[in-house]
Amino acid sequence: MPMKLRVTGWRYENIRGGIRDVTIDLRNDPRWTLVQMPNGTGKTTTMTLLRAALTGVELTPSEVSDMRSDDGATEGLFELWLDIDDRPHRIQVVLDFVAQTCSFNTTRAQEQSGGSEPGLHIPLSLKRLLTPEFVKLFVFDGEFAKEIRAVGKDRTTTSIRTLYRLDQLDRLRKDITKLVAEEQARAAEVSKASQQQGLTRLSNARDEAETVLKSLQKKQSENAREQTEKRARLEVVDHAISDRNAQDERYRKRRAELDAELEEHEKQIRELTTSALAAMRTPAKVSPVLLTRLRSLGDRLTTLQLPKTISSEFFHELARSKHCVCDTLIGEKERAAILAGASRYLAEDQITVINRMKKTVRESDASGEEFGEAATELRKRLRLRRGAQQSLDSLQQEQVAGGDVELEALLKEQAELKRRLEDVSKSIDLLGTSDRIRQMVLQATWKTNVALCRAELKLREQKLATATNTFNFVKAARRITALVEKVAEDALDRLRESVRVSTNAKLERLAASEPLRVAKIGTALELSSEGHNAKGGVSEGQSLSVAYAFLTSLLSEAPYKLPFIVDSPAVSLDVQVRREVGEIIPELFDQMIMFVISSERDGFADAFYAREDVRFITIWRDGPDGSHMEEGLEAFRSFHSVEVAAPGGKLQ
Repeated sequence: MPMKLRVTGWRYENIRGGIRDVTIDLRNDPRWTLVQMPNGTGKTTTMTLLRAALTGVELTPSEVSDMRSDDGATEGLFELWLDIDDRPHRIQVVLDFVAQTCSFNTTRAQEQSGGSEPGLHIPLSLKRLLTPEFVKLFVFDGEFAKEIRAVGKDRTTTSIRTLYRLDQLDRLRKDITKLVAEEQARAAEVSKASQQQGLTRLSNARDEAETVLKSLQKKQSENAREQTEKRARLEVVDHAISDRNAQDERYRKRRAELDAELEEHEKQIRELTTSALAAMRTPAKVSPVLLTRLRSLGDRLTTLQLPKTISSEFFHELARSKHCVCDTLIGEKERAAILAGASRYLAEDQITVINRMKKTVRESDASGEEFGEAATELRKRLRLRRGAQQSLDSLQQEQVAGGDVELEALLKEQAELKRRLEDVSKSIDLLGTSDRIRQMVLQATWKTNVALCRAELKLREQKLATATNTFNFVKAARRITALVEKVAEDALDRLRESVRVSTNAKLERLAASEPLRVAKIGTALELSSEGHNAKGGVSEGQSLSVAYAFLTSLLSEAPYKLPFIVDSPAVSLDVQVRREVGEIIPELFDQMIMFVISSERDGFADAFYAREDVRFITIWRDGPDGSHMEEGLEAFRSFHSVEVAAPGGKLQ
């Protein structure tokens, strides 16, 4: 059964805005609650206090000070009422306005100690889940909609891993590493004093390799992030340069011709590179001389009738028999002679290799000229591309010389981006290549290449494990760790794809006017639209639609049943999308609490008017220092803005 968290109410004491001493009681368990509050009444303050109560993370002194209702208030309080698996909890955020500090108290049902306990006390598994970053998923505001699409924020993958408890597998890997370290330490303790110095040296060597590997992996991650950011910026700059060129009639036609020529050269270079690499991997296509020699070898193998029809394995099997094929009794002398003669014959695997070699040489239709022809054409195309690029550069310099300052700045930034991208690509290649030949060409060492560093770390771990008589223990631990990593990787990939498919299904309704889709869930949500991957700018409303589709897909099938609390859920959406949001999202959560302003009633809040199990609450300022709250649909619908009469006839 999934753990269930439900908000049953909250209250304020001496909190600024229109919520100074307000109590919201939801203990009759409404499924949907709409709280209408004008801007400046305290919606943002409430969201901050809700997150603090759920995470137990203290507010900063400035945040505490900003919540003070007036200069005479010395203390404030926010109390959140929760049901966790139907067990009541009351969490208090106590604010000391004089010292500018906050603290927490928890009251739980069925606790032997009874009363209030200092600190945040909720079930451990839930407490581990409710990190400040994760709570933003269901105590939601528009800023998070931007963050889940921001490169480097890694909100999406982290959210999936946390919610579906894949972080437990990380903890398991750490526990395995800890067990290995303890076993090695135990073995070291019982070693002779003369061996201790050697064990320490091996341990330090292992630690050195671990440190280097972490540093290289960190650099890999930084390079990948910078490459993504620089490529995105280069694409923007390239488009700006193209737009700038298109504005000048004198250069537009020449630019278009050169762009088309460059594109054709690039296409041909890609095809020729593929052909040349394919030919290079086939010895018969590298040169006529090599082809002649291979065919000569094939003819000689056929003439010599190699491989033999009888393999050495036949004689090894015969030596274990009591009688020969001719029914002669095989004694020790005969057995030794048979085994000695077996060495003159080929093994089964050698026979297979030579047969394949003969067949390949015999059936090859290579001329031996393929690689040379491809390489010659490739050099020609590279020269042509270089000439076209030089012509394009000359054209752009001609524009700059004509006084185009903006183009000059764009070209300068473009050159710097390309230079930096080239440096980053070289670093990525050096760090990441696992090809041995490429490693030799780049003069990679275990201190500059991740694959070589892993191999060095493995070697040093084996030496240390052997020295401490824990080799088998470490070997088993490594197998288990690899299995855990594979399970974690496969689970994450499947969850990503499941969430992506579900998100796109919802976007078909929420973004019907423009077919926005999630192409990939990586460290961010990568969007596509109208056949173009990695869509760049989207409107605030589209961004919010994507966020709703992602979050509802993520949370609806999770092993935790959480409320969805949102501030201004539809303020940036047009009326049609509001209606879609109002129809789709409510059905996906057991509890929703929505803080709205009057302008969100059309198309969103009014979708709840006919529903049952809805609470409508309206809160507004009652004078400069007071607050007022009314419940019910009539008061909710009649409230308009701070300039018109509020329910009860009081002007706001």
